[in-house]
Amino acid sequence: MPGRHSASSSTTSSRGVVKYGVIAVALLVVVAGGVVVAQKAFGSECGDPASYSLAADPAIAPALQKIVDGTSAEELDCARIDVTASESGQVSAAVAKGADVPSLWIPDSSLWVGKTVRSTASLIDLASQSVASTPAVLAARKDEVPFFDTWLTALKLEGLRIGNPLTNTMSDAAILGAVAEAGSDEKALDSVSAALVPIAQAQAATRGEADPNARLDDVVADGGVAVVSEQTFLQYQIDNDNNLGATVPPTGSIFLNFPLAVTEPAGDRHEAAKSVGTALAAAIESEQGQQALSEAGFRSADNAPLRSADNAVLDSDRGIGEVTPLTIADQQAAESTLKQYQVLALPSRALVMEDVSGSMNYSAGANTRIAMTVQASETGNRLFPDNASMGLWAFSIGLGGSSQDYKELAPIRRMDEKVGNTTQREVLLQQTRTLPSLVGGGTGLYDTTLAAFRTVQEGYDPDAVNSVIILTDGTNEDPDSISLDELLSTLRAEQDPSKPVVIVTIGITDDADAGVLQQISAATGGSSFVARNPAEIPNVFVNALRSRSGR
Repeated sequence: MPGRHSASSSTTSSRGVVKYGVIAVALLVVVAGGVVVAQKAFGSECGDPASYSLAADPAIAPALQKIVDGTSAEELDCARIDVTASESGQVSAAVAKGADVPSLWIPDSSLWVGKTVRSTASLIDLASQSVASTPAVLAARKDEVPFFDTWLTALKLEGLRIGNPLTNTMSDAAILGAVAEAGSDEKALDSVSAALVPIAQAQAATRGEADPNARLDDVVADGGVAVVSEQTFLQYQIDNDNNLGATVPPTGSIFLNFPLAVTEPAGDRHEAAKSVGTALAAAIESEQGQQALSEAGFRSADNAPLRSADNAVLDSDRGIGEVTPLTIADQQAAESTLKQYQVLALPSRALVMEDVSGSMNYSAGANTRIAMTVQASETGNRLFPDNASMGLWAFSIGLGGSSQDYKELAPIRRMDEKVGNTTQREVLLQQTRTLPSLVGGGTGLYDTTLAAFRTVQEGYDPDAVNSVIILTDGTNEDPDSISLDELLSTLRAEQDPSKPVVIVTIGITDDADAGVLQQISAATGGSSFVARNPAEIPNVFVNALRSRSGR
Protein backbone atom coordinates (compact mmCIF):
# COMPACT_ATOMS: atom_id res chain seq x y z
CA MET A 1 0.00 0.00 0.00
CA PRO A 2 1.42 3.48 -0.83
CA GLY A 3 2.86 5.14 2.22
CA ARG A 4 4.15 2.07 4.05
CA HIS A 5 7.75 2.13 5.19
CA SER A 6 10.34 -0.20 6.54
CA ALA A 7 12.09 2.33 8.79
CA SER A 8 10.84 3.75 12.05
CA SER A 9 12.32 6.01 14.68
CA SER A 10 12.20 5.67 18.43
CA THR A 11 13.78 7.38 21.38
CA THR A 12 14.88 6.23 24.78
CA SER A 13 12.24 6.52 27.46
CA SER A 14 12.85 9.56 29.71
CA ARG A 15 12.07 9.48 33.42
CA GLY A 16 11.07 12.12 35.92
CA VAL A 17 9.19 15.42 35.73
CA VAL A 18 10.80 17.89 33.34
CA LYS A 19 10.28 21.60 32.71
CA TYR A 20 8.79 22.78 29.43
CA GLY A 21 10.69 26.01 28.98
CA VAL A 22 12.56 28.20 26.54
CA ILE A 23 14.04 25.42 24.42
CA ALA A 24 10.77 23.50 24.23
CA VAL A 25 8.88 26.64 23.25
CA ALA A 26 10.95 26.87 20.07
CA LEU A 27 9.86 23.44 18.90
CA LEU A 28 7.40 23.39 16.00
CA VAL A 29 7.60 19.64 15.58
CA VAL A 30 6.17 16.93 17.78
CA VAL A 31 8.92 15.57 20.02
CA ALA A 32 9.15 11.79 20.00
CA GLY A 33 10.05 11.61 23.68
CA GLY A 34 9.40 8.60 25.84
CA VAL A 35 6.93 8.06 28.62
CA VAL A 36 8.02 8.90 32.12
CA VAL A 37 7.98 5.89 34.43
CA ALA A 38 7.23 7.00 37.95
CA GLN A 39 7.79 5.29 41.24
CA LYS A 40 4.30 4.17 42.18
CA ALA A 41 3.16 5.04 45.63
CA PHE A 42 1.88 1.78 47.01
CA GLY A 43 0.23 1.50 50.36
CA SER A 44 -2.11 -0.83 52.12
CA GLU A 45 -4.76 1.85 52.30
CA CYS A 46 -5.16 5.30 50.79
CA GLY A 47 -7.98 6.36 53.04
CA ASP A 48 -9.85 9.08 51.17
CA PRO A 49 -7.98 9.59 47.84
CA ALA A 50 -7.53 13.21 46.77
CA SER A 51 -9.21 14.22 43.49
CA TYR A 52 -7.27 15.65 40.56
CA SER A 53 -8.74 16.86 37.29
CA LEU A 54 -7.31 15.79 33.93
CA ALA A 55 -8.26 17.76 30.82
CA ALA A 56 -7.50 15.60 27.77
CA ASP A 57 -7.88 16.15 24.06
CA PRO A 58 -11.20 14.60 22.97
CA ALA A 59 -9.42 12.10 20.72
CA ILE A 60 -7.53 10.45 23.58
CA ALA A 61 -9.92 11.10 26.50
CA PRO A 62 -11.95 7.83 26.15
CA ALA A 63 -8.78 5.72 26.21
CA LEU A 64 -7.48 7.61 29.22
CA GLN A 65 -10.77 7.10 31.04
CA LYS A 66 -10.48 3.36 30.43
CA ILE A 67 -6.91 3.36 31.78
CA VAL A 68 -7.86 5.37 34.88
CA ASP A 69 -10.86 3.13 35.55
CA GLY A 70 -8.60 0.09 35.46
CA THR A 71 -5.95 1.56 37.76
CA SER A 72 -6.21 1.54 41.56
CA ALA A 73 -5.93 4.66 43.70
CA GLU A 74 -2.73 3.20 45.20
CA GLU A 75 -1.17 2.96 41.73
CA LEU A 76 -2.15 6.60 41.08
CA ASP A 77 -0.29 7.84 44.18
CA CYS A 78 -3.42 7.63 46.34
CA ALA A 79 -5.40 9.82 43.98
CA ARG A 80 -8.64 9.81 42.03
CA ILE A 81 -8.35 11.30 38.55
CA ASP A 82 -11.40 12.87 36.91
CA VAL A 83 -11.00 12.83 33.12
CA THR A 84 -12.70 15.52 31.02
CA ALA A 85 -12.59 15.72 27.23
CA SER A 86 -11.47 19.27 26.44
CA GLU A 87 -10.31 20.99 23.25
CA SER A 88 -6.62 21.82 23.52
CA GLY A 89 -7.14 25.49 22.63
CA GLN A 90 -9.74 25.95 25.36
CA VAL A 91 -7.46 24.49 28.03
CA SER A 92 -4.54 26.59 26.80
CA ALA A 93 -6.68 29.70 27.24
CA ALA A 94 -7.78 28.63 30.73
CA VAL A 95 -4.20 28.02 31.85
CA ALA A 96 -3.09 31.35 30.41
CA LYS A 97 -5.88 33.18 32.24
CA GLY A 98 -5.51 31.19 35.46
CA ALA A 99 -9.22 30.33 35.53
CA ASP A 100 -10.70 26.81 35.73
CA VAL A 101 -7.22 25.35 35.40
CA PRO A 102 -7.04 21.51 35.50
CA SER A 103 -4.48 19.69 37.64
CA LEU A 104 -3.17 17.76 34.62
CA TRP A 105 -3.46 18.36 30.89
CA ILE A 106 -2.91 16.18 27.82
CA PRO A 107 -3.25 18.27 24.62
CA ASP A 108 -2.79 16.68 21.21
CA SER A 109 0.59 18.30 20.67
CA SER A 110 3.51 19.99 22.42
CA LEU A 111 2.69 22.98 20.22
CA TRP A 112 -0.11 23.87 22.64
CA VAL A 113 2.21 23.72 25.64
CA GLY A 114 4.60 26.03 23.81
CA LYS A 115 1.83 28.52 23.04
CA THR A 116 0.75 28.51 26.66
CA VAL A 117 4.29 29.06 27.92
CA ARG A 118 4.70 32.01 25.56
CA SER A 119 1.46 33.60 26.74
CA THR A 120 2.17 33.13 30.46
CA ALA A 121 5.99 33.54 30.43
CA SER A 122 6.07 30.70 32.99
CA LEU A 123 7.55 27.22 32.82
CA ILE A 124 5.24 24.21 32.76
CA ASP A 125 6.18 20.86 34.29
CA LEU A 126 5.87 17.82 32.04
CA ALA A 127 5.21 14.46 33.66
CA SER A 128 5.76 12.96 30.20
CA GLN A 129 6.90 14.42 26.91
CA SER A 130 4.57 11.97 25.19
CA VAL A 131 2.06 9.35 26.31
CA ALA A 132 0.90 8.36 22.82
CA SER A 133 1.29 9.40 19.21
CA THR A 134 -0.47 9.36 15.86
CA PRO A 135 0.75 10.49 12.43
CA ALA A 136 -0.95 12.73 9.90
CA VAL A 137 -2.35 10.66 7.01
CA LEU A 138 -4.05 11.28 3.69
CA ALA A 139 -7.44 9.54 3.56
CA ALA A 140 -9.58 8.72 0.53
CA ARG A 141 -12.04 6.10 -0.65
CA LYS A 142 -10.15 2.80 -0.56
CA ASP A 143 -10.20 2.28 -4.32
CA GLU A 144 -9.22 5.91 -4.96
CA VAL A 145 -6.19 6.37 -2.68
CA PRO A 146 -3.57 8.17 -4.77
CA PHE A 147 0.21 7.95 -4.43
CA PHE A 148 2.00 11.08 -3.20
CA ASP A 149 5.79 11.17 -3.37
CA THR A 150 5.95 14.12 -0.93
CA TRP A 151 3.73 16.26 1.28
CA LEU A 152 4.40 19.12 -1.14
CA THR A 153 2.80 17.04 -3.91
CA ALA A 154 -0.19 16.45 -1.64
CA LEU A 155 -0.52 20.17 -0.89
CA LYS A 156 -0.68 20.87 -4.62
CA LEU A 157 -3.65 18.52 -5.07
CA GLU A 158 -6.66 20.58 -6.14
CA GLY A 159 -9.45 20.35 -3.58
CA LEU A 160 -7.30 18.79 -0.83
CA ARG A 161 -9.39 18.81 2.36
CA ILE A 162 -6.76 20.13 4.75
CA GLY A 163 -9.02 21.54 7.45
CA ASN A 164 -8.14 24.77 9.21
CA PRO A 165 -4.41 25.20 9.99
CA LEU A 166 -5.31 28.37 11.88
CA THR A 167 -7.02 26.46 14.68
CA ASN A 168 -6.25 22.78 14.14
CA THR A 169 -2.95 21.08 14.96
CA MET A 170 -3.46 18.18 12.57
CA SER A 171 -3.96 20.61 9.69
CA ASP A 172 -0.68 22.28 10.66
CA ALA A 173 0.97 18.88 10.24
CA ALA A 174 0.39 18.79 6.47
CA ILE A 175 2.20 22.11 6.03
CA LEU A 176 4.95 21.19 8.48
CA GLY A 177 5.47 17.91 6.64
CA ALA A 178 6.25 19.83 3.45
CA VAL A 179 8.54 22.20 5.36
CA ALA A 180 10.38 19.23 6.92
CA GLU A 181 10.91 17.75 3.47
CA ALA A 182 12.30 21.07 2.20
CA GLY A 183 14.92 21.27 4.97
CA SER A 184 17.01 24.41 4.55
CA ASP A 185 16.60 24.59 0.76
CA GLU A 186 15.25 28.08 0.08
CA LYS A 187 13.88 27.16 -3.34
CA ALA A 188 12.04 24.19 -1.88
CA LEU A 189 10.61 26.38 0.91
CA ASP A 190 9.44 28.88 -1.74
CA SER A 191 7.63 26.01 -3.47
CA VAL A 192 5.85 25.20 -0.21
CA SER A 193 4.78 28.83 0.15
CA ALA A 194 3.47 28.89 -3.42
CA ALA A 195 1.48 25.70 -2.84
CA LEU A 196 -0.27 27.31 0.13
CA VAL A 197 -1.73 30.20 -1.88
CA PRO A 198 -4.72 28.40 -3.46
CA ILE A 199 -5.40 26.46 -0.24
CA ALA A 200 -5.45 29.66 1.79
CA GLN A 201 -7.59 31.49 -0.74
CA ALA A 202 -10.14 28.68 -0.70
CA GLN A 203 -10.08 28.76 3.10
CA ALA A 204 -10.80 32.49 3.21
CA ALA A 205 -13.77 32.06 0.90
CA THR A 206 -15.33 28.94 2.40
CA ARG A 207 -14.25 28.75 6.09
CA GLY A 208 -11.90 25.81 6.64
CA GLU A 209 -13.43 22.74 8.23
CA ALA A 210 -11.79 22.13 11.62
CA ASP A 211 -13.64 18.86 12.43
CA PRO A 212 -11.69 15.96 10.88
CA ASN A 213 -14.76 13.71 10.97
CA ALA A 214 -16.60 16.23 8.80
CA ARG A 215 -13.72 16.08 6.31
CA LEU A 216 -14.05 12.30 6.18
CA ASP A 217 -17.82 12.64 5.73
CA ASP A 218 -17.10 14.78 2.66
CA VAL A 219 -14.66 12.19 1.32
CA VAL A 220 -17.27 9.44 1.68
CA ALA A 221 -19.94 11.57 0.00
CA ASP A 222 -17.96 13.31 -2.72
CA GLY A 223 -14.57 11.63 -3.01
CA GLY A 224 -11.26 13.48 -2.86
CA VAL A 225 -8.51 13.39 -0.24
CA ALA A 226 -8.54 14.64 3.37
CA VAL A 227 -5.78 15.24 5.92
CA VAL A 228 -6.59 13.60 9.30
CA SER A 229 -4.71 11.66 11.96
CA GLU A 230 -4.34 7.91 11.71
CA GLN A 231 -6.25 7.59 15.00
CA THR A 232 -9.18 9.66 13.67
CA PHE A 233 -9.18 7.61 10.47
CA LEU A 234 -9.31 4.31 12.38
CA GLN A 235 -12.00 5.46 14.81
CA TYR A 236 -14.09 6.82 11.94
CA GLN A 237 -13.91 3.43 10.22
CA ILE A 238 -15.18 1.72 13.39
CA ASP A 239 -17.97 4.25 14.01
CA ASN A 240 -19.22 4.44 10.43
CA ASP A 241 -18.27 1.07 8.90
CA ASN A 242 -16.95 2.81 5.78
CA ASN A 243 -14.38 1.43 3.37
CA LEU A 244 -11.76 4.19 3.37
CA GLY A 245 -8.03 3.95 2.79
CA ALA A 246 -5.10 6.02 4.04
CA THR A 247 -1.50 6.66 3.06
CA VAL A 248 1.50 8.90 3.72
CA PRO A 249 4.29 9.87 1.33
CA PRO A 250 7.49 7.74 1.38
CA THR A 251 9.22 10.67 3.09
CA GLY A 252 7.23 10.06 6.30
CA SER A 253 4.84 12.17 8.36
CA ILE A 254 4.48 14.61 11.23
CA PHE A 255 3.22 13.06 14.49
CA LEU A 256 0.98 14.40 17.23
CA ASN A 257 2.64 13.50 20.55
CA PHE A 258 0.11 14.05 23.41
CA PRO A 259 2.36 15.35 26.24
CA LEU A 260 1.27 15.10 29.89
CA ALA A 261 1.58 18.54 31.49
CA VAL A 262 1.22 19.39 35.17
CA THR A 263 -0.94 22.51 35.24
CA GLU A 264 -2.06 22.50 38.88
CA PRO A 265 -1.50 26.12 40.02
CA ALA A 266 1.45 26.83 42.30
CA GLY A 267 0.73 25.91 45.90
CA ASP A 268 0.53 22.93 48.22
CA ARG A 269 -1.15 20.68 45.63
CA HIS A 270 1.29 21.35 42.80
CA GLU A 271 4.00 18.96 43.98
CA ALA A 272 1.37 16.32 44.73
CA ALA A 273 -0.03 16.77 41.20
CA LYS A 274 3.44 16.10 39.81
CA SER A 275 3.52 12.77 41.61
CA VAL A 276 0.04 11.90 40.38
CA GLY A 277 1.09 12.85 36.85
CA THR A 278 4.12 10.57 36.87
CA ALA A 279 2.01 7.77 38.34
CA LEU A 280 -0.55 8.26 35.57
CA ALA A 281 2.25 8.19 32.97
CA ALA A 282 3.38 4.86 34.41
CA ALA A 283 -0.18 3.50 34.21
CA ILE A 284 -0.41 4.58 30.57
CA GLU A 285 2.92 2.88 29.85
CA SER A 286 1.77 -0.39 31.43
CA GLU A 287 0.65 -3.33 29.31
CA GLN A 288 -2.99 -2.55 30.10
CA GLY A 289 -2.50 1.10 29.19
CA GLN A 290 -0.79 0.33 25.90
CA GLN A 291 -3.58 -2.06 24.93
CA ALA A 292 -6.19 0.61 25.62
CA LEU A 293 -4.31 3.07 23.43
CA SER A 294 -3.90 0.55 20.63
CA GLU A 295 -7.59 -0.34 20.67
CA ALA A 296 -8.35 3.37 20.35
CA GLY A 297 -6.06 3.63 17.31
CA PHE A 298 -3.01 5.27 18.93
CA ARG A 299 0.66 4.44 18.68
CA SER A 300 3.18 4.33 21.49
CA ALA A 301 5.15 7.38 22.59
CA ASP A 302 8.05 6.38 20.31
CA ASN A 303 5.72 6.41 17.26
CA ALA A 304 5.76 2.62 16.91
CA PRO A 305 2.58 0.64 16.14
CA LEU A 306 1.03 -1.03 19.20
CA ARG A 307 -0.51 -4.46 19.58
CA SER A 308 -4.02 -4.59 21.00
CA ALA A 309 -5.50 -7.30 23.22
CA ASP A 310 -6.41 -9.36 20.13
CA ASN A 311 -2.82 -8.97 18.88
CA ALA A 312 -3.86 -6.67 16.05
CA VAL A 313 -1.16 -4.28 14.89
CA LEU A 314 -1.57 -0.87 13.22
CA ASP A 315 -0.55 -2.39 9.87
CA SER A 316 -1.87 -2.08 6.34
CA ASP A 317 -5.13 -3.72 7.42
CA ARG A 318 -5.71 -1.53 10.48
CA GLY A 319 -3.51 1.48 9.83
CA ILE A 320 -0.60 2.48 7.63
CA GLY A 321 2.16 0.45 9.26
CA GLU A 322 5.57 1.85 10.10
CA VAL A 323 6.06 5.55 9.32
CA THR A 324 9.24 7.62 9.39
CA PRO A 325 8.73 10.63 11.69
CA LEU A 326 9.53 13.89 9.89
CA THR A 327 11.48 16.56 11.77
CA ILE A 328 12.01 20.23 11.05
CA ALA A 329 15.56 21.30 10.14
CA ASP A 330 14.82 25.03 10.21
CA GLN A 331 12.44 26.00 13.01
CA GLN A 332 12.35 29.64 11.93
CA ALA A 333 11.36 28.66 8.40
CA ALA A 334 8.53 26.51 9.76
CA GLU A 335 7.21 29.31 11.94
CA SER A 336 7.49 31.78 9.07
CA THR A 337 5.57 29.45 6.75
CA LEU A 338 2.72 28.99 9.23
CA LYS A 339 2.49 32.74 9.77
CA GLN A 340 2.48 33.27 6.02
CA TYR A 341 -0.45 30.93 5.73
CA GLN A 342 -2.29 33.05 8.26
CA VAL A 343 -1.62 36.14 6.17
CA LEU A 344 -2.91 34.43 3.06
CA ALA A 345 -5.95 32.83 4.64
CA LEU A 346 -7.43 35.36 7.00
CA PRO A 347 -9.27 38.54 6.13
CA SER A 348 -8.94 41.53 8.42
CA ARG A 349 -11.29 42.34 11.28
CA ALA A 350 -10.14 45.62 12.75
CA LEU A 351 -11.32 48.50 14.89
CA VAL A 352 -9.51 51.69 13.90
CA MET A 353 -8.97 54.31 16.64
CA GLU A 354 -8.33 57.82 15.30
CA ASP A 355 -6.85 60.48 17.61
CA VAL A 356 -8.83 63.73 17.39
CA SER A 357 -7.10 65.57 20.25
CA GLY A 358 -6.31 69.26 19.76
CA SER A 359 -2.74 68.67 18.58
CA MET A 360 -4.05 66.89 15.49
CA ASN A 361 -4.77 70.39 14.12
CA TYR A 362 -1.05 71.20 14.17
CA SER A 363 0.57 71.72 10.81
CA ALA A 364 2.06 68.75 8.99
CA GLY A 365 3.78 70.25 5.98
CA ALA A 366 1.24 71.96 3.78
CA ASN A 367 -1.64 70.41 5.68
CA THR A 368 -2.70 69.46 9.22
CA ARG A 369 -2.02 66.15 10.92
CA ILE A 370 -5.71 65.26 10.94
CA ALA A 371 -6.06 66.07 7.24
CA MET A 372 -3.11 63.81 6.43
CA THR A 373 -4.56 61.07 8.63
CA VAL A 374 -7.91 61.30 6.81
CA GLN A 375 -6.09 60.98 3.51
CA ALA A 376 -4.19 57.91 4.75
CA SER A 377 -7.41 56.36 6.09
CA GLU A 378 -9.09 56.77 2.71
CA THR A 379 -6.14 54.99 1.10
CA GLY A 380 -6.50 52.15 3.59
CA ASN A 381 -10.23 51.95 2.93
CA ARG A 382 -9.60 51.22 -0.74
CA LEU A 383 -6.95 48.62 0.09
CA PHE A 384 -9.15 46.02 1.75
CA PRO A 385 -11.39 43.50 -0.02
CA ASP A 386 -15.09 43.10 0.61
CA ASN A 387 -14.59 40.23 3.09
CA ALA A 388 -12.61 42.47 5.44
CA SER A 389 -14.49 43.85 8.46
CA MET A 390 -13.69 47.32 9.80
CA GLY A 391 -15.03 49.71 12.41
CA LEU A 392 -14.10 53.28 13.41
CA TRP A 393 -13.76 55.17 16.70
CA ALA A 394 -12.58 58.73 17.32
CA PHE A 395 -10.98 59.54 20.68
CA SER A 396 -10.05 62.48 22.87
CA ILE A 397 -10.71 63.20 26.55
CA GLY A 398 -14.47 63.23 27.23
CA LEU A 399 -15.42 62.87 23.56
CA GLY A 400 -17.97 60.18 24.30
CA GLY A 401 -19.57 62.10 27.15
CA SER A 402 -18.77 62.14 30.86
CA SER A 403 -15.65 60.01 31.50
CA GLN A 404 -15.73 58.17 28.15
CA ASP A 405 -12.86 59.23 25.93
CA TYR A 406 -14.07 57.64 22.69
CA LYS A 407 -17.00 57.88 20.30
CA GLU A 408 -18.08 55.09 17.98
CA LEU A 409 -18.46 56.40 14.43
CA ALA A 410 -19.10 53.01 12.82
CA PRO A 411 -19.36 49.54 14.41
CA ILE A 412 -17.34 46.66 12.96
CA ARG A 413 -19.06 45.27 9.85
CA ARG A 414 -17.98 43.61 6.61
CA MET A 415 -16.95 46.16 4.02
CA ASP A 416 -19.65 44.97 1.62
CA GLU A 417 -22.45 44.85 4.21
CA LYS A 418 -25.49 46.93 3.32
CA VAL A 419 -26.10 49.83 5.72
CA GLY A 420 -29.27 51.60 4.70
CA ASN A 421 -28.87 52.62 1.08
CA THR A 422 -25.09 52.30 1.08
CA THR A 423 -22.33 49.92 2.22
CA GLN A 424 -20.04 49.78 5.24
CA ARG A 425 -17.14 50.86 3.04
CA GLU A 426 -18.94 54.09 2.16
CA VAL A 427 -20.03 54.63 5.78
CA LEU A 428 -16.40 54.45 6.87
CA LEU A 429 -15.37 56.94 4.18
CA GLN A 430 -18.12 59.35 5.22
CA GLN A 431 -17.31 59.10 8.92
CA THR A 432 -13.56 59.43 8.32
CA ARG A 433 -14.23 62.76 6.60
CA THR A 434 -16.01 64.05 9.72
CA LEU A 435 -12.90 63.61 11.88
CA PRO A 436 -11.60 67.20 11.44
CA SER A 437 -14.85 68.52 12.93
CA LEU A 438 -14.24 66.50 16.12
CA VAL A 439 -10.72 67.76 16.87
CA GLY A 440 -10.22 69.18 20.36
CA GLY A 441 -9.24 68.30 23.91
CA GLY A 442 -6.48 66.04 25.24
CA THR A 443 -5.40 62.54 24.29
CA GLY A 444 -7.38 59.84 26.13
CA LEU A 445 -5.22 56.94 25.00
CA TYR A 446 -5.14 54.27 27.73
CA ASP A 447 -8.84 53.91 28.59
CA THR A 448 -9.76 53.94 24.90
CA THR A 449 -7.16 51.31 24.03
CA LEU A 450 -8.46 48.91 26.67
CA ALA A 451 -12.09 49.50 25.65
CA ALA A 452 -11.27 48.87 21.99
CA PHE A 453 -9.32 45.70 22.82
CA ARG A 454 -12.27 44.33 24.80
CA THR A 455 -14.75 45.27 22.08
CA VAL A 456 -12.81 43.38 19.42
CA GLN A 457 -12.32 40.42 21.75
CA GLU A 458 -16.05 40.21 22.57
CA GLY A 459 -16.95 39.88 18.90
CA TYR A 460 -13.95 37.69 18.02
CA ASP A 461 -14.06 36.08 14.57
CA PRO A 462 -11.96 32.88 14.38
CA ASP A 463 -11.75 33.25 10.60
CA ALA A 464 -10.08 36.67 10.66
CA VAL A 465 -7.08 38.55 12.00
CA ASN A 466 -8.67 40.44 14.90
CA SER A 467 -6.92 43.72 15.66
CA VAL A 468 -7.08 47.23 17.04
CA ILE A 469 -5.31 49.89 14.97
CA ILE A 470 -4.41 53.09 16.81
CA LEU A 471 -3.37 56.35 15.15
CA THR A 472 -2.16 59.06 17.55
CA ASP A 473 0.25 61.98 17.63
CA GLY A 474 0.71 62.12 21.39
CA THR A 475 0.70 60.31 24.69
CA ASN A 476 -1.99 59.77 27.31
CA GLU A 477 -3.13 63.08 28.86
CA ASP A 478 -6.16 61.89 30.82
CA PRO A 479 -5.34 62.25 34.55
CA ASP A 480 -8.30 60.06 35.51
CA SER A 481 -7.42 57.09 33.29
CA ILE A 482 -5.69 53.85 34.19
CA SER A 483 -1.88 53.95 34.23
CA LEU A 484 0.36 52.51 31.54
CA ASP A 485 1.38 49.66 33.84
CA GLU A 486 -2.27 48.87 34.55
CA LEU A 487 -3.06 48.90 30.83
CA LEU A 488 -0.18 46.60 29.92
CA SER A 489 -0.83 44.12 32.73
CA THR A 490 -4.56 44.02 31.91
CA LEU A 491 -3.91 43.42 28.21
CA ARG A 492 -1.58 40.53 29.04
CA ALA A 493 -4.00 39.05 31.55
CA GLU A 494 -7.02 39.28 29.25
CA GLN A 495 -5.30 38.08 26.07
CA ASP A 496 -6.70 34.68 25.09
CA PRO A 497 -4.11 32.60 23.18
CA SER A 498 -6.88 30.73 21.38
CA LYS A 499 -8.59 34.03 20.42
CA PRO A 500 -5.73 36.52 19.99
CA VAL A 501 -6.42 40.21 19.48
CA VAL A 502 -3.39 42.26 18.41
CA ILE A 503 -2.90 46.00 18.74
CA VAL A 504 -1.11 47.85 15.95
CA THR A 505 0.02 51.37 16.84
CA ILE A 506 0.91 54.21 14.48
CA GLY A 507 2.63 57.30 15.82
CA ILE A 508 1.92 60.44 13.86
CA THR A 509 5.15 62.55 13.77
CA ASP A 510 7.91 62.49 16.38
CA ASP A 511 5.56 64.05 18.95
CA ALA A 512 4.04 60.61 19.47
CA ASP A 513 5.48 58.66 22.37
CA ALA A 514 7.03 55.86 20.32
CA GLY A 515 8.26 53.97 23.39
CA VAL A 516 4.81 53.80 24.96
CA LEU A 517 3.15 52.82 21.69
CA GLN A 518 5.67 50.05 21.18
CA GLN A 519 4.99 48.68 24.67
CA ILE A 520 1.23 48.67 24.01
CA SER A 521 1.65 46.75 20.75
CA ALA A 522 4.19 44.33 22.23
CA ALA A 523 1.80 43.42 25.08
CA THR A 524 -0.47 41.76 22.50
CA GLY A 525 2.09 40.59 19.94
CA GLY A 526 1.31 43.45 17.57
CA SER A 527 3.49 45.88 15.58
CA SER A 528 4.31 49.55 16.06
CA PHE A 529 5.11 52.16 13.41
CA VAL A 530 5.99 55.84 13.39
CA ALA A 531 5.40 58.27 10.53
CA ARG A 532 7.94 61.02 11.20
CA ASN A 533 6.89 63.34 8.40
CA PRO A 534 3.71 63.97 6.41
CA ALA A 535 4.89 62.10 3.31
CA GLU A 536 5.30 58.88 5.34
CA ILE A 537 1.83 58.86 6.89
CA PRO A 538 -0.12 57.22 4.03
CA ASN A 539 2.45 54.48 3.43
CA VAL A 540 2.93 53.75 7.13
CA PHE A 541 -0.82 53.47 7.63
CA VAL A 542 -1.17 51.07 4.72
CA ASN A 543 1.76 48.94 5.95
CA ALA A 544 0.31 48.84 9.47
CA LEU A 545 -3.08 47.72 8.17
CA ARG A 546 -1.35 44.91 6.32
CA SER A 547 0.53 43.88 9.45
CA ARG A 548 -0.39 40.43 10.71
CA SER A 549 0.52 38.47 13.81
CA GLY A 550 0.88 34.74 14.39
CA ARG A 551 -1.29 32.58 16.68
